[in-house]
Amino acid sequence: MTTATELTPTERLKAAGLKIAVALVDRAAGAVADKVDDLSDQLEGQLDGLASGGGVKLGAIFGAGNALMSGKNPVLGAVKGAWGALGTGPKIGIVLGLILLGVLSPVALVLLLVGLLIAAIVSAVKS
Repeated sequence: MTTATELTPTERLKAAGLKIAVALVDRAAGAVADKVDDLSDQLEGQLDGLASGGGVKLGAIFGAGNALMSGKNPVLGAVKGAWGALGTGPKIGIVLGLILLGVLSPVALVLLLVGLLIAAIVSAVKS
């Protein structure tokens, strides 16, 4: 190939046209990539909104699917999705119920043992 000073006007015009074409294709590809990123972000936001506003079952389904696609445990993903779809009131109720269960379970165990002891005494007295 010849140097820039030895190029004919036609060759220089072709080279300039090629540079313009490459620049246009590069700019178009960048614009398309930006648009795809924007649409992906919008879709992700809408799916998150649907999962959180669509109820516990839908939250669990989306959580399991998201975990499965990430290579994580889908059961834990379903639990996290369902928990995220719950409102504040039910979350407080569940936490208080678990605390109450932890506090009252020893009492229930003692009552069960006393009941079994009474049943054993009554059974021994009858025989």
